[in-house]
Amino acid sequence: MLENKTFKFCLGAFCSIGGVFIIFILINSILRGDSIDPNRTYGPSHNFEVPEECDGEEADTITEEDIMVLDTMLIQVQCIEKDIDTLNIRINSIEDKIDDLIKDQNEEYHGKEGKSEYGEYIPTNRDD
Repeated sequence: MLENKTFKFCLGAFCSIGGVFIIFILINSILRGDSIDPNRTYGPSHNFEVPEECDGEEADTITEEDIMVLDTMLIQVQCIEKDIDTLNIRINSIEDKIDDLIKDQNEEYHGKEGKSEYGEYIPTNRDD
């Protein structure tokens, strides 16, 4: 597999472009002055600093207005779920009707019984 010159060229080009991209990122970080400070506390799985003080205010205070908004959203979501269930029932009913129509259409024969207009034999319900 490594004997193919085109494969070697593509692999080399890919690695070269990747190397240039990594060097570009490193140079950009150095020029901006980015560094990792071991004294700072970072949040979980994110690159943000956790504030040490909140100026005496609680950030997670839930107000009456918040509860009203959440209740309203819950009611809206429940109404949407009910509408989706109704649509699902209607779609299933339409699919059943289409299946019945297709079944009825497949059972109907045109021309003489037992033969199509092309002279081919078509089985009928009498052929048991």
